Amino acid sequence: MPSDQRSTYTNPDAKAYNLPELADAQTVRKFHESLPEYSPTPLVSLGELAEKFGVKSIFIKDEGNRLGLPSFKILGASWGTFRAIASKLDLSLDSSLDDLSEAAKNASIKLFAATDGNHGRAVAYMAKLLQISAEIYVPTAVSSHARELIAAEGAEVIVIQGDYDDSVRIAAEKSTTSPSGLLIQDMAFEGYDYIPSWIVDGYSTMLHEVGSQLEEKGLKPTIIITPVGVGSLATAVVTHAKSGGRSITILAVEPDTAGCLHTSLKASQMTPIKTPGTIMTGLDCGTVSTAAWPVLRAGIDASVTVSDSSCHDAVLYLTRHGIFLGPCGAAGLAALLSIGPTEPESIGLNSDSVVVILGTEGPRPYFDSL
Repeated sequence: MPSDQRSTYTNPDAKAYNLPELADAQTVRKFHESLPEYSPTPLVSLGELAEKFGVKSIFIKDEGNRLGLPSFKILGASWGTFRAIASKLDLSLDSSLDDLSEAAKNASIKLFAATDGNHGRAVAYMAKLLQISAEIYVPTAVSSHARELIAAEGAEVIVIQGDYDDSVRIAAEKSTTSPSGLLIQDMAFEGYDYIPSWIVDGYSTMLHEVGSQLEEKGLKPTIIITPVGVGSLATAVVTHAKSGGRSITILAVEPDTAGCLHTSLKASQMTPIKTPGTIMTGLDCGTVSTAAWPVLRAGIDASVTVSDSSCHDAVLYLTRHGIFLGPCGAAGLAALLSIGPTEPESIGLNSDSVVVILGTEGPRPYFDSL
């Protein structure tokens, strides 16, 4: 049975959890490689930190410039959008972007999404790329800066007087009022699961890159630290880590004020929570995706929550080492530091460990929220 060690939730049974490999992974990678500006993002060594922890290596995957956007989210949003339009219009998966755009315009496809920031901007980017319309719904907690960036991609931005869950609900409702509306959401709920699963599949490209980049150094990952949010990225991480003969330890991290997965894991059932806000805006989610929950419950080895102040410290640490990430991107480092050398057994840290932190977003203003 899972156990709770201080602030760290652990599940020893996750070590034996096994999933089939993603069948479409090569197709997903080929699609991403066809997008403008595609190139693998850097995997940066944190040698000083590895020495401090007494492990072989610690790396951070810097997603601060992914396809010209400051977040990994475009990987999921682009593939999810492609699959959703292809499915609706009966297009083949080897269709070009030009073919997809032409078909989508002829069918008057309009994209809808709710967001805490980066997902919505990624959906708006795809709408611009395909020359179609998009409506993006944001909760009041999303900064004016983030809203302006989404609008700059050409989307209409609608502010909802509520939280992230309220925004998802309203975006879903609005998408049904448009004859050719498509909700491109990374959160599954009752009656809505195909597109979120395709978004999860899109994140496999990042994990493939990590594997290839480490292989070039003669290394394999033993621990991956991933932020959670609604759980889509974490689902992709578990799927990769627990398939193909791999058994990589997964540490999940959330804000203290938005630990919907952490709370659910400790309760052994999905437990929605209310979130008062955090500088880790993209992780300010109160409900785990219904599609993610079974996978995360069985496959997450350990889970922690971190404070805004500790996350800010992690941002500053990375900045001093020439790595520029925002609070969500630095959350994984804050998680590692929160466990520290005093509690290494909770995630199996030892001298042979190769730790990969997923640095999911680039720098952004957040000091007004501290």
